[in-house]
Amino acid sequence: MKAALKYPVFYLAPAKHMVYVFWREENVTTRRLLAEADGWAGQEVVDASGRCYTIRCCWETGPVGLYGRIGPTDRRTVRYDTDFEEAVRDCMLPKLQAWIAREYPRSEWFRETCWHNAADFRQAVFRCRSFEELARMFRCRPEEEPSIRRSLVRFLVVPLVVGVVIWLLARYT
Repeated sequence: MKAALKYPVFYLAPAKHMVYVFWREENVTTRRLLAEADGWAGQEVVDASGRCYTIRCCWETGPVGLYGRIGPTDRRTVRYDTDFEEAVRDCMLPKLQAWIAREYPRSEWFRETCWHNAADFRQAVFRCRSFEELARMFRCRPEEEPSIRRSLVRFLVVPLVVGVVIWLLARYT
């Protein structure tokens, strides 16, 4: 079954005690990850409307860009499509918060994300009042993410504007 997910979407990986957050459809991965995960079969996906879907399987639909066509076969970048089970359940925010508060502190990334103890993390999780607020704990919106292009434009535009202003002042005074 194809599903129209409302973003942000939470991918729950109980085997790794992880939660992955996506703010838009990002169906790009490597062949190796897709094969290792066995198409992410059985993982649950919770969208921002509180609907819980179970992944039936994911399969490769084609290469992405130049890196999808050259290089070692297992590391090639590919697009994939996802098929969900027919049964869709409701997953209210408190249930998702409880799962995250229980599982994520056991993941290998818990300390890497600068949480010092599980109690502080649990308080922060249960303070969230919406799916969007909870999603921001794990990943900011794409427009808020650091961008080399945006930083380069800021780095070049500000001195350019200041230079033009100084040049105009020098010319007309």
